[in-house]
Amino acid sequence: MAKFNVTGEQHFGITGQMLEIQRQIRLKGGSPIDPELVIFALQDIIEGKFNLDNKENTILRLLSKGESIVIDSCDGSETLANAKETFKSGIDGDFKNWGTDKPGVATEDTAVQVYELVQNATFAQMFGFLGTDLNKLCLSQSQIKTFCRKYSNWLRQDGYATFFLFKGGDQFFVAGVLVGSGGLGVCVSRFEYDYVWYAECLHRMVVPQRTV
Repeated sequence: MAKFNVTGEQHFGITGQMLEIQRQIRLKGGSPIDPELVIFALQDIIEGKFNLDNKENTILRLLSKGESIVIDSCDGSETLANAKETFKSGIDGDFKNWGTDKPGVATEDTAVQVYELVQNATFAQMFGFLGTDLNKLCLSQSQIKTFCRKYSNWLRQDGYATFFLFKGGDQFFVAGVLVGSGGLGVCVSRFEYDYVWYAECLHRMVVPQRTV
């Protein structure tokens, strides 16, 4: 592993960020970040696996590098459970069964990135690879629908899934969009679902553009 000289300013900044992580996971009302993802992320940093350009260690590959993909502003009123005109091949009944069929908040124009799975991984490992704050990786249901309608060419083809993280109440869910002969279909899973998705299927993920 390469060796780097850490300046006093860098040391101060890293220490401050570590203290902020400790503060958040110890909040009396509950942590806003998933502690399991903190463990994944810190272990990856220790092992030098946090560089997205390191193909040997990476879980995801950025497909949309250099591309401008922007989801137009949304009023937040649309839900996936009712998007029959977009998902003509079918909509998973669990969107309603699990109480996700509720309007969200309005959003501004949002730049997103498309990743491809290159190592077998669970949802926690996929999204955790991009950050420990899941809220920053979420799109609204309206944004997911808009993306699928406007950028269908970026969806994984051949019946394999493109994943989107979204929030329903205080819970996280993953919408999986499939492209079939009859059009688009969408299913939903709980974020905690521990199924291991196989890299050979080249599943995709769409998340807000990383700013760091």
